Amino acid sequence: MPAFLPGLELSRLFYAEAVRPLLGALPHAAARLGPGSDVLGLDTPRSTDHDWGPRLELFVDDDTGELGAMLSEMLPRRFRGWSTHFEPPGARVRSMADTDGPVDHYVTITPFPDWCRGLLGFDPAGGVGTADWLGTPWQRLAEVTGGAVFHDPGGAVGAVRERLRWYPADVWRYVLACQWQRIAEEEAFPARAAEAGDERGARVITARLCREMARLLLLLSRRWPPYTKWLTAALPPTAVTWHLSEALRADDARAREDSLCAALEDLAARQNASGLAADLPATRREFFDRGYAVIGADRYAAALREAITDPALRARPLTGSVDQITDSTAVLTDPARCRAVTSAAGGP
Repeated sequence: MPAFLPGLELSRLFYAEAVRPLLGALPHAAARLGPGSDVLGLDTPRSTDHDWGPRLELFVDDDTGELGAMLSEMLPRRFRGWSTHFEPPGARVRSMADTDGPVDHYVTITPFPDWCRGLLGFDPAGGVGTADWLGTPWQRLAEVTGGAVFHDPGGAVGAVRERLRWYPADVWRYVLACQWQRIAEEEAFPARAAEAGDERGARVITARLCREMARLLLLLSRRWPPYTKWLTAALPPTAVTWHLSEALRADDARAREDSLCAALEDLAARQNASGLAADLPATRREFFDRGYAVIGADRYAAALREAITDPALRARPLTGSVDQITDSTAVLTDPARCRAVTSAAGGP
């Protein structure tokens, strides 16, 4: 096996040295975007066994198949030691393989608006409305704004990436409010489960809360939370991250509670520093009279909701974006289902 190098670097070299010389004067844009750990910058040697290798997205306005056929005939069978042939042809998951004939390459050739509609369910060049923001999974937004663009003479790819870089302020407030609300619904449960003698339950709920806090940290940091496999790998090295690790390691209910509250206090301070809503004391408090310590996450949800200037968005139930409503892969990988779910959940 050749020495590993990050997939984005391999794709950049593949475009510059193998694909670009074959295109002549053909107008095009080229990038490595979409699904893949390489787009998130999280690929490792393990990633090379599927959907990884010399690959890229080639955006052209018009192609009836001749360009793909030409690349199959003209591309080298190997590039920098890695095969440019992928099997099985046309499958959802493909792997590099040897061939003696034309290569079945992994160069996606399509008009850029069509590629956007396939991945997102809409073309952001025409504008991005509230329904678009809430109905698009964070992972898909990360796939468009991550990766790398190698050639974009008209600037269309870069303009869409910039437009999807982050939420408008009111949508950001709404999504953050929904994330705080998710935490509010369960923040007292680890202590209650431990008090009832259900240590396993306390650990399961703690892990759920840590997932929600990890997402909140990324949202407050203006970073799209990736899907579960990469969620904690994407966390910045902050005090919140350390406290979450301590909560997951804790064998004692009080130590677990202390770590969860410490993480929430840090997140609350970040919320205050964002300027998106009125400041609130970033300190833990007792949950009613039960002796459990919580942050009172619903306070932050309410403050953010109050700060929303769009009346329709402020009146919307705190169901959130599609990622906050469901974690079903069958939904999150289907743009039409994503929109249907958020529309139904946000209705009267």
